[in-house]
Formats: sequence, C-alpha cells, structure tokens
Amino acid sequence: MEKITAKFNLKNTLGMLWIIAILGAVYYYITVGISIEDIRAYLGGLGLWSGLIFIIAYTVRPLIFFPTSIMTPLSAILFGPIMGWLYTYIGENLSATVAFFTARYFGRNLVKENENAFIKKYDEKLRLRGFETVLILRLIPLFPFDFVNYASGLSAIRYRSYISATLLGVIPGLTAYIFLGGSLTNPYLIIPTITLFAIISFFAHHYNKKQTPVTNKS
Repeated sequence: MEKITAKFNLKNTLGMLWIIAILGAVYYYITVGISIEDIRAYLGGLGLWSGLIFIIAYTVRPLIFFPTSIMTPLSAILFGPIMGWLYTYIGENLSATVAFFTARYFGRNLVKENENAFIKKYDEKLRLRGFETVLILRLIPLFPFDFVNYASGLSAIRYRSYISATLLGVIPGLTAYIFLGGSLTNPYLIIPTITLFAIISFFAHHYNKKQTPVTNKS
C-alpha cells in the first residue's frame, strides 16, 4: 500500500512540475517572446557545444510543445544542411521517445481503465500493427509530429515498433524542412525543397482520399 501511495505521489508531483513548466513556457512566449534570431544568437555563442545543446533542447522540446517547424529549419541555418540534418535526426527521435514515455507514464493507465469495446478493439489493432500505423503517419504527415508521439504513448503500440517506424518515417519530412531552412541561405535548395513538399503533399492527399470511402462506409 505504501509503495502504491508513494508511486501515486511521485506521479502527481511530476505532473504538477510538468504543468508548471508548460505554463512557464507559455508565459515566457507571451511576455518576452522568442524568435529564430534569438535561438540562433544563443546557440551561435556556444561554439563546439552548440550541436550538443541543440540536440538536448530538441529532445526536451515536446514537454513544452515548442514547434518542430522552428527548430528543424533553424538547424540547417546554424549548422548547414548535412550537420543540421544529423543533429535534428538525433534530436527528433529522442524527442519522440520522451513524448512517448511521458504519455505512457501519465496517461496509459487512464486509457486502459476507461476504454470501451470500441477503443479496446482499435487499441489491440495498434498493438499488432503499430509499426505500419506509425510509419504511415510519419511518411504522410496527416497529424502533427508531437500529436502522433503522445497518442502512440497512450495506445498499446510497442515502443520497439514505434521507434523503428519513427527512425525510418521521419526522413522525408525532416529532409524537406532541412532544405527549407537551407534555402534561406542557399537559393539552389529552393527547387529540391518545393519538390519534396509537393511529393509529400501528393501522397498525403492520395492516402486521405483513399481512406475516405472506408471511413464513410464504417
């Protein structure tokens, strides 16, 4: 009983600290504001440590819901397309892990305790076909990156399936955003950027159109 109480108190304490961190970040955004130039100036002054600090910042980013749409293009501006891609790829997958286990720790038991037959059915499907599901959602970004991270943690998807699909599935979108950031300083990257985004948009539209009849039918 004491172990259960201690675990409950620890979870509540960590939950409160997380809420405080989110509120603190929101307050800072509203009152002080933050821009790409601010981040660029800060990381630029760190020298050789800037890459490591960037990866750490990217890793904890989902805890305060800082958008990937700022961090990813910025890495190309700061470190160039190649090193920017590498740093972001590491940080992106680490951040996916952080969000996944955060959701699993705080929310998975609540889902299991309150799931009905419908949720249980699809939860089991996700457990069995987690890799395919996450891979499609990564390759065809129908939902925001962090939404998929947290939703996966709440579901029965196995971490091994989740992270394997993430490691593979983020590559096209990540490359597109790196090209986007790089195109701000290198105009030769504009055409590859437009091409990549067009390809991703085409497959997203095609997949969504293909799924619509199935959804309506059910």
